[in-house]
Amino acid sequence: MKTILVDDEVLLVREMERLLADYPDLEIVGSYTDPMKALKEIESTQPELAFLDIEMRTLNGLELAERLLQQNPDLNVLFVTAYDQYAVEAFEINAVDYILKPVRPERLQKTMERIRRKQGIPQEPETLRIQFFGKFGIYAGKEAVKWSRSKPRELLAYFLANEGIWLDKFKICDDLWPENSPSQALRNLQTAVWAIRKSLREYGILAASIAYANDSYILNLKDSQWDIRRYDQAFGQFMENGSSAAGSEAAALYTEDYLAYEDWNWAREKRAVYAMKQQRLQERLSGAERSAAE
Repeated sequence: MKTILVDDEVLLVREMERLLADYPDLEIVGSYTDPMKALKEIESTQPELAFLDIEMRTLNGLELAERLLQQNPDLNVLFVTAYDQYAVEAFEINAVDYILKPVRPERLQKTMERIRRKQGIPQEPETLRIQFFGKFGIYAGKEAVKWSRSKPRELLAYFLANEGIWLDKFKICDDLWPENSPSQALRNLQTAVWAIRKSLREYGILAASIAYANDSYILNLKDSQWDIRRYDQAFGQFMENGSSAAGSEAAALYTEDYLAYEDWNWAREKRAVYAMKQQRLQERLSGAERSAAE
């Protein structure tokens, strides 16, 4: 894939060249400290991928991207910058990714996986694993999704707790930002949804997606390993037909209370519901064991 690098700091250009040397499918056809030169040479370099800094002295990277895309609409643009305040603008021009400096090799690898998917190169999807009993966690394969802020993490848990249900945006605001004004709460919600979508992209998670329509959001979940879903299935089987295997599976899954370590008001009702279900399960299991011993 023909690639250009544009950063007005020569040492940073060299560092990106070093990192990208691990990707033999990339051919660096231009390394520039002058964005205007990159723009002038686009007809001869014909890049498919561009790594761009944003804050440059002669031409802002966002403007450079727009001008490059005018000449080559199929160009994959990727921003590498020390500043996070341009992220929304970057994705508005359909950037493939937005990486903060210093660039970590593992972060770059996720970006390259995303680019290959966009190019139609088959990728092995990461298995999504979700944990609700105990401390909330979401995992892409073996890697835990990390969050720089707490609210996107809580909002994702909230969406999962209401998976497959359309949720009015004002109800979400009341549940997660009750202390804020309506306008501020809506801004917080939009920012948190954007952060969730960004994290799902970064970790290559394709099984979960958030849609928006008619002032409401919905989270759709495809194949995943989710302790709550497995528990509900096993609990239902045990209560319906007394399957000892299903009862034992449900009991083993309930390692701790529902979202036990999360101080989220909206989770308290379901925590109580699952605690009661588990009590019923244990009582029936104990009764079955006594009957078998007699």
